[in-house]
Amino acid sequence: MMKNLFSGLVITTVFVSALGAQSKPVFSEGFESGKLDPAIWDVRTMGPATVAVEQVEGAHGKYALHAHYPDMTRGAYAMAIATHLPDSLKTHVFGRAYMKITGTIPPSHNPLIITGEPGWQLSKFYEIGLSRGFWMPSFQENKSAAGQGRGEITYRSEVAPPNDKWFVLEWEINDDPASMTLWVDGQPVPNKMGTEAADTVTYKWPKDSTNSSNLVGGFKEFGFGVRAWQNPMTGFDVYYDDIAISTSRIGK
Repeated sequence: MMKNLFSGLVITTVFVSALGAQSKPVFSEGFESGKLDPAIWDVRTMGPATVAVEQVEGAHGKYALHAHYPDMTRGAYAMAIATHLPDSLKTHVFGRAYMKITGTIPPSHNPLIITGEPGWQLSKFYEIGLSRGFWMPSFQENKSAAGQGRGEITYRSEVAPPNDKWFVLEWEINDDPASMTLWVDGQPVPNKMGTEAADTVTYKWPKDSTNSSNLVGGFKEFGFGVRAWQNPMTGFDVYYDDIAISTSRIGK
């Protein structure tokens, strides 16, 4: 009897260990090296916006990624983009990032996190952004020339990110079928799909088609930073720490 019990404990321990190994993120970054590794990260900027690893008070460690958008700036962006993602993250990803937003976010369209095919900003990608100060998940087709299939599908929520405090943003993005779900501090973010509120939003492209499969053809890169489509009177800052991406929900 004792032998069978011991065997059961061994089997249970192995099973729990296997579950723990499966839940480990496929990609993670805590920025504690104090810099961005160029073998992992590609920094893309336009104008005076900046993104860099800096010492940040209140971060999980000593360092965090800091994206800054200056006063009276229009059309600028700064993104740190992880390229060459593993094939296991090709079509369906879960992510988590600790974030802090300070300053006044302009009411326009403000991209923060992107993922999709290589070549952002001229690419097909899913985006986690803000509009009117509220979360706005979207699909963006910036690869085609204007008038030749270029466009976007946006869903607006009525949920604003916490201001001037750290919070946890989680996401699930699927490219087949195309959909996105967001959580803030563990709570789902409902978005308007027509007149209905939905935690998970879906995409079809072109807009008038039934195609909801492989809209970006696989997640090849993931970017974190800031962009603004309107001239903000005052600048703002976005901080990211303990970024993780995996094939199942990661949690805090």
